[in-house]
Amino acid sequence: MESLSFWKRNDLSALLLLSIFMNGFETGGYQAALLYVGQEFDLSIGQQGILASVQLFATMIAPLLLGALADRIGKKIMLVVFTAVRVLSAAIILLATDSLVFAVGIFVLGFSCSIVQYVAIASMQDAYPLTRNRRMGFITAMFALGAVIAPLLVGWSLSTRWGWQGFFLISGIIFLALTVLLARTGFEPREPAREEEKRAAQSGIYVKGVALLCFIMFIYVGVENGVCFFLNNFMLDTMNSTRGYLALSLFWLAMIPSRFLCGFLAKYRSRLIVAAPFGAALLLAMLSLTSQETLAFLVVFVLGFFCGGVYPNVLTYVADFAGGKTATVTAAITVATGVGATIISASFGLLHDYFGFSGAFMVLAVLLGVDIFVAMLVPRLQQRTDR
Repeated sequence: MESLSFWKRNDLSALLLLSIFMNGFETGGYQAALLYVGQEFDLSIGQQGILASVQLFATMIAPLLLGALADRIGKKIMLVVFTAVRVLSAAIILLATDSLVFAVGIFVLGFSCSIVQYVAIASMQDAYPLTRNRRMGFITAMFALGAVIAPLLVGWSLSTRWGWQGFFLISGIIFLALTVLLARTGFEPREPAREEEKRAAQSGIYVKGVALLCFIMFIYVGVENGVCFFLNNFMLDTMNSTRGYLALSLFWLAMIPSRFLCGFLAKYRSRLIVAAPFGAALLLAMLSLTSQETLAFLVVFVLGFFCGGVYPNVLTYVADFAGGKTATVTAAITVATGVGATIISASFGLLHDYFGFSGAFMVLAVLLGVDIFVAMLVPRLQQRTDR
């Protein structure tokens, strides 16, 4: 493969990073705008909760229905089509005159974002076989960065005549430009594959390895959602703090440097995949015992830092177990995250009834402890695939 200039080597990477950034952007922006959407359509808290669950449900079923399609028809086609669908979803949302039409737009948005999420990650894996482990840290950091920036844009748009719709208008314009750029960009590999990479691509999916990755993410994302959804209530209940929303922002903010650092330290992935859930479990246990607001902010920030390392390190092992079917395996992991988020978050209420907020957080810390032992097995299985 001839030597490529910096831009020709990284043009596809830039578009894939932007695609994932926009997924985090949409997630954070929708969460911030939901209150104002509810006010416009005169929705109760319960009805707003149903609107929030529409996106989560769409995110969960999309890879379940279309998970293997990208490996069959091509990742470029999938990315271009579903990025264009995101433009359509923005149009539906902007034209909505009632909550039902808005819900349709949000469902279409969640469905298409989920497809883009796993196909973009798989495309990065395929196009950059030499540096893909490092790029997994960068690509997951972009999601967190988008989730942090979007609420600021929502706050700004509320001061304009567009209100919360301004956020979705700007998103739609970016999606339109991204659709055109993806359509005009080639998806051929930008780096040569090593011989062991070529053999791995012909070996078929290593089901046991994929199952371990899915299990890690099932537990982790379930715990993450449990913490994020109930952190505000925990701080109000245990320390009479009304600033839990600041702690939540710190949690997401800490993920950005964590994931970039995982990218730079990708050669230590066999240690990081264990260290990340270990640190997260320890910090979550500490949080469950914390009753002072300032200390809680510090603990939550460090907790977010360790949590941020779980996803990128799991993704570095996708190509090792995918046998060339990177989109299929990434889709399976995406489904596991959706199921974990749904089941564990839904179970939090029962945990709270039995143990209270502090006890429920301690139970979640124990669940993360299970991830530690599962993560120890992953590097061993990867070594077997290299033989």
